[in-house]
Amino acid sequence: MYADLDRLLAAIPHHEVAVQWDVAVEFSLLEEFFGPIGTQAIDAIIANLVRCVDTVPGDVPVGLHLCYGDWGHQHFKQPESLALQVRVLNAVTAAAGRTVSFVSFTVPQYQRAESYFAPLAGLATGPDTELIDAALAVGPTGTREWGVCTECGMGRARREEIPVLLDLHRQIVAAGH
Repeated sequence: MYADLDRLLAAIPHHEVAVQWDVAVEFSLLEEFFGPIGTQAIDAIIANLVRCVDTVPGDVPVGLHLCYGDWGHQHFKQPESLALQVRVLNAVTAAAGRTVSFVSFTVPQYQRAESYFAPLAGLATGPDTELIDAALAVGPTGTREWGVCTECGMGRARREEIPVLLDLHRQIVAAGH
């Protein structure tokens, strides 16, 4: 994976690329979807995510997609809140040698409960980390700016869904969100 990243970054000018690491398998482990894991596994997951972030050169934006998977357009689990995602992001940003440029959180499209977003009050990233939310829900984020993305990206959408998703993105951007 790192060799592929090196080849990509050698072929594409750094000002034309951003790297996003998908953190889905890790969340299935952290949520103990496949069974209990120990503290050592949690520490190893954080260390590996830090390595992913730090492998990307400083002049290339790097982000994390904190994902709960997409099996048939369903998460393996609907998270009760952003608590675990905030905890992981705080641990990674505290240990990384560079800024995480952007992060997309798992926010189910229907989610609007203030309690879901309450853990954002403990977010320890700096202002240079852009927050991205697939649901465009309003949480207690203070003056932070939010970006927009599709829930679990467009890669798993059916071909006929892509124009609708692009139109929706265009409408959101035009509305100034």
